[in-house]
Amino acid sequence: MTKSTNETLLPGIATDRERVGHRTKTKLNSSRTQAIRLVTTALLKGEMTQGQALKRLRIDVLGLKQEEYAKMVKLSRKILSDIENDKGAGSIEVLNKAFKPFGLEVGIVPVSNSAFNALLEAANNDR
Repeated sequence: MTKSTNETLLPGIATDRERVGHRTKTKLNSSRTQAIRLVTTALLKGEMTQGQALKRLRIDVLGLKQEEYAKMVKLSRKILSDIENDKGAGSIEVLNKAFKPFGLEVGIVPVSNSAFNALLEAANNDR
């Protein structure tokens, strides 16, 4: 059974493409920010690939189809599909174009979970 386009991949994050009034924009922006944080955390923890992360962000945050998103970031739909299906990482420039609407770019992160968790803990303690 397939999911409807209005179902979300992340709990609590609506993907309906309805117009929203100015009073609900803050809540919507908060939901989008939460979705970006959830996906970014899962990506950094190695729980999902870059392709899976991009697809979830595209659908859950923007509610766009591949063709629409590809036009928005000025990439071909084929390149976007290849990235989302982990069939070729593309260049750093291409990946940065794909992730830019979410305030993300390609970077270096620790490979081991323990090193990554220690880095996060140190960052949290610096606050």
